[in-house]
Amino acid sequence: LMESSSPQPTESQKESITQILQAGWHLLKLINEILDLSVIESGKVSLSLEPVSLADVLSECQTMMKAQAQERGIRMRFPRFDTLGFVWADRTRLKQIVINLLSNAIKYNQLQGTVVVSCTMVASDGVRISFKDTGEGLAPEKLEQLFQPFNRLGQEAGGVAGTGIGLVVTKQLVELMAGVLGVDSTIGVG
Repeated sequence: LMESSSPQPTESQKESITQILQAGWHLLKLINEILDLSVIESGKVSLSLEPVSLADVLSECQTMMKAQAQERGIRMRFPRFDTLGFVWADRTRLKQIVINLLSNAIKYNQLQGTVVVSCTMVASDGVRISFKDTGEGLAPEKLEQLFQPFNRLGQEAGGVAGTGIGLVVTKQLVELMAGVLGVDSTIGVG
């Protein structure tokens, strides 16, 4: 309401309003992630598994994350969508997983970096979706802590906003759909 009031807010008021709005969205995201985590850990999450077009999900997620990538000058490369098939998944939760992994690949990347998404068949009935970034990479001791709730791996004082919950929720959602979430990282490579 303050943002759209008449007369228009001054420049300093606009800056304050922007900070208030960003803080509000951040708190809403934190609350939603905590709720997701509690529902999953209680075992009460319901999934609607069905054949889902991987091309459609990746295309929608690419569109949704485009602005965040452009803000940091990140180039995103995706597989050719006409070569992708279907996966057995909950469409909404699959999008949540892809968006979270893309968001992390963008947030923890270097400015003007790259995110490459690829898909490969594993075994006769599996698909591996990989997200490769050009960020700092993680040391082996940090990799061991990666999926711990509220552990930001020393990024708390950094300029990247986060809660330390997203990857925990993502991993649990992947496992609920009979998948596996893993990580491979090299310092200085991504």
